[in-house]
Amino acid sequence: MSVVIPILALVLLVIAQSLLLLGTLHEQRNKMAEHASQRLLHIGYQLQQSLSDSLSRHQWDIAERQLTLVALNQQLDSLQVIDPQGLVQISNKRAEKSLFAADNANYFNTELFNQVKNKRSPVSQVLPEHWQVNLYLPLDMGPREDSLRRAEQGAIFVSYNLQNTWLVKREMIIDEAIKTFIYMSVAMLLLVLMLNRLLVAPINKLVGRTKQIQTHRNANIAAKSQGEIGALEHAIGKMANGIHSSFAQLQRSEQRWQFALSGSGDGIWDWNLITNSVYYSPQWKAMLGYQDSEIGEKIEEWESRIHPEDLDKTLNELRKHLKKKNKVYESMHRVKHKDGHYLWVLSRGMVVERSERGLPSRVISTQTNISEVRSAQELVRFQSSHDDITRLSNRRKLLENLDLEIERGRKSNKVGALIYLDIDHFKNVNDMLGHAAGDLLLRLIAHRLREGRTSTETVARLGGDEFALLVPNLSTDREEAKQLASNMAEHLGRVIHKEFVIKGNQISLNLTTGVALFPNHDSNATEILRQADIALYHGKDNERSSVHVFSDQMADEIQERHQLTKMMREALENEDMVAYFQPRYNANFEMVGAETLLRWFDTKLGWISPGRFIPLAEETGLIVTLGQWVMRSACETLKTWEDRGLPENFKTLSINVSPNQFHRNTFVQETLAIIQEAGCDPKLIELEITEGVLVDNVQDTVEKIQALRDIGVRFSVDDFGTGYSSLAYLNKLPINCLKIDKSFVSELQSGGSECAIITTIISMAENLDLEVIAEGVETEYQLEFLKYRRCTVYQGFYFSEALEPEIFEERLFIGQAEIA
Repeated sequence: MSVVIPILALVLLVIAQSLLLLGTLHEQRNKMAEHASQRLLHIGYQLQQSLSDSLSRHQWDIAERQLTLVALNQQLDSLQVIDPQGLVQISNKRAEKSLFAADNANYFNTELFNQVKNKRSPVSQVLPEHWQVNLYLPLDMGPREDSLRRAEQGAIFVSYNLQNTWLVKREMIIDEAIKTFIYMSVAMLLLVLMLNRLLVAPINKLVGRTKQIQTHRNANIAAKSQGEIGALEHAIGKMANGIHSSFAQLQRSEQRWQFALSGSGDGIWDWNLITNSVYYSPQWKAMLGYQDSEIGEKIEEWESRIHPEDLDKTLNELRKHLKKKNKVYESMHRVKHKDGHYLWVLSRGMVVERSERGLPSRVISTQTNISEVRSAQELVRFQSSHDDITRLSNRRKLLENLDLEIERGRKSNKVGALIYLDIDHFKNVNDMLGHAAGDLLLRLIAHRLREGRTSTETVARLGGDEFALLVPNLSTDREEAKQLASNMAEHLGRVIHKEFVIKGNQISLNLTTGVALFPNHDSNATEILRQADIALYHGKDNERSSVHVFSDQMADEIQERHQLTKMMREALENEDMVAYFQPRYNANFEMVGAETLLRWFDTKLGWISPGRFIPLAEETGLIVTLGQWVMRSACETLKTWEDRGLPENFKTLSINVSPNQFHRNTFVQETLAIIQEAGCDPKLIELEITEGVLVDNVQDTVEKIQALRDIGVRFSVDDFGTGYSSLAYLNKLPINCLKIDKSFVSELQSGGSECAIITTIISMAENLDLEVIAEGVETEYQLEFLKYRRCTVYQGFYFSEALEPEIFEERLFIGQAEIA
């Protein structure tokens, strides 16, 4: 023991002295860096004034001498004048001139340079790892000789290396520390020897006596020594008794910490139900932002911080466990942080002690912060019920809310409305500005739709350019609710119609709106949404940019359209449709061609107008099958006419081709197959396409037309002048003919602009060497006007209506003279 203590004392002295030495070295190094910074700042301010004076007079040579002299006198590592662009204009090292300071200066920092230049205040930079102190000082460099602008702002960069100075200083400190260590070692040795004699020997005897504590549970240690050692013996005896009395408390404490270690919580609270006192662990308090002394030992400290909405549920779970209904207490709830926000926590605990009567006397619980997990769960829940682009509710969320509002409406007898909104021609925005601009516009539309909405209303995006607004509790009167919903829809139309500006483009939009009221009989959310959808598409078919409220008549129309589509499929399969032919004549009343027109007679409905079933066929996709059937029927009929011997004047049989049919990748192959199968002369076939086909993918259009032109098929543009502006493409497209729309011909007698339009179309066709056919000629005046304007082919009721095949053939081969 007498050897161990001196060695231990010496080791402690070495450690203490080493720590002191390290602290002193660190402190002195910091002081040296601070002193160097102050010194550099003092040098910089002096140099700043002299350099500013020289540079304002453009005396660069004087400025350079001043700088070099200062750098030499002050033993600076680097001293530079840097212009606003970061170029070194003056330096104590010639090799650094005219180079960027960031490339050659000692640990030059461009961000600090820009900060000094912009704020015009000096900045010091200490780099301990490089033994370097840098100073950035603003400098007015004077105006350029060739400019009247104000003086440019550059900077002075000063760099000073501390390493050599520090080595000298460190050596002095170490020498002083060695001397101190020697003196203290001698003093420590003397002290240890004295303590060993006065204290260690008596204590060794006392140690032997204290071993009784390990073998005797209540051992009493008598005080036999005098003075301090005797007092120590008395204290140790008293301590032995205290150790055994504290053993039970130690066991309980061990239970507490064992439970904490086995749990996954960060904080612990330990509730003694007998004394109604609670131990809150430091981690529990820190989790809520509190210091150890800021929270007391009452259960109310926990209860008062639980979110009011979660309090009853949380306490109920705890009561169930106390009454042995649950093996473990577990609750997920919100707890208030010191700064006011709430944390989501998971509390898990159990009763660890019960009284003799079996009542709970002690509960230990852990508390884990699960806010991040909860936030992630809420994000997933939000994304599953909201649109990614607009952050509005999606279709799923809308239907959920609509189901709830329908049920509430039934209980309160109040009528609500679902307003279904469609942006008219939104596709044009995507085509013109791109999908990124389209997404931005959707977000702007969503923002306008949200403005002024209450918490009970739901704004949703259903996909594409379709939105919905759910408005509950409009009125107890259905008619009043209908009027309020219509007014609201009209207001939304005005809100959306206000101009948007996207990429400098001003965009005006219109809304077509469908409204469905609820509750309605036994309808659920899906049915109400379907009704609003029916009302919306009724508006698209009849009157865009307006509001349409669902009615049973609309549902009947949808049912009728569905039935008509079914009938049309059956008619195509059974070949119940018939190709009629409307003749075309020249000025001599000679039949020069005909147009193939589809007619449909149903045994129940009678004659069904093409204006009724053709748009439906385009909408359902049946137009392709319908168009192929018409083309096949026309080609087969043409072959029959050819076999009988067509009149010499008969030049073309015209067949209408829909855009959907034309834009199929297989259109050319399908057309060639039909012509070859029928065996007719392709030079007698003329395919009519609309203006919209011309401007949609011009290159593809030209290739398809040319492929069929190569075998002799002719092409004409139907209803020319009523659709897209295709003038720019006419000279590029291999077409043969323009057809003047009957809407222009019918208005000729009114003397309006139609006369000028027709004259322009005929003149343009002559310049492009195209044939012109006038549709809808019904009066002699119209015919004479067209003749005078040099239109040579006519079609219309003035000559003949569309004829069924047998009558047409009779007129074609026998009865042409009757027209003349």
